[in-house]
Amino acid sequence: MIDMHIHSTNSDGSKTVTEILEMAQKQCLNTISFTDHESCNAYDELEKIDVSRYYSGKIIKGVELKSQHKDLVMDILAYGFDCQKMKEGIAECYKNLTRASIQEKQIKEFYEIGRNLNLNLRPIEELQWDKNKEWGSIVFYNEMKSHIENKDKLASDIWESFSNFKNNHYHIKGDKFYINRANNYPNIKKIIDVIHKSGGKAFIAHIFEYREIKDKIAELEEMVSKYDIDGIECYYTNFTDEEHKEVLKFAKDHNLLISGGSDYHGDFKPGINLGIGKGSLNVPDSVIENWEI
Repeated sequence: MIDMHIHSTNSDGSKTVTEILEMAQKQCLNTISFTDHESCNAYDELEKIDVSRYYSGKIIKGVELKSQHKDLVMDILAYGFDCQKMKEGIAECYKNLTRASIQEKQIKEFYEIGRNLNLNLRPIEELQWDKNKEWGSIVFYNEMKSHIENKDKLASDIWESFSNFKNNHYHIKGDKFYINRANNYPNIKKIIDVIHKSGGKAFIAHIFEYREIKDKIAELEEMVSKYDIDGIECYYTNFTDEEHKEVLKFAKDHNLLISGGSDYHGDFKPGINLGIGKGSLNVPDSVIENWEI
């Protein structure tokens, strides 16, 4: 079993690199990849320690890069690259962007929407949060829900979960909570070019997570014909059996490489465990046998 989608404290995960290595060893994961957002720093850490003290399996270099595809923010997973070249590519692509600036901009936009809806919210200056680690959307959501009087001003599904707020509202064009996040990021072609120039392979991540895309397979068809995609993440924590089979068939029919992982974030995504996701995820070792990495 393997896990090719893991986040550490080098981006928005709660567990350190060594903690994850120890967990991977206990769970008998044969291959793992740290795929922090726009960061290869986990691999700098690995260079400084004796990895064999913590983990006996294989580690493939990975990173998750946000990109703009149409009016969507789409994650692209990169694997098997030269770290120095990838760092240079990331610095060029995101030179005017920092996680803190993007999250601060987003929460200000949410606050503006909240004011227009007459929501009760503390002054934004009173919020205590780490812009380098936390998501502005989650901070705003928690603030919104901390005032019970806001409940009657919101759609019932929003109050039920952040997932509903994200997937049914602020990701949906035309919704009153919609925010166009895509214009914060480089276009997908540029990101794929950076990956290939770094010697890596580019994979479309968790396609069924994009609720705003009506026909996922049709969108994949368009993307594969338009961009130089190497593979698709076909095993993922939130995929149903039907979704998994559908995207796996697509990858095989188009001779694309296959990947999969838990999207583990530690305490920041409760209920999602390393290797097994919500309990039933099982990414077989065989999916990476033909990666040539």
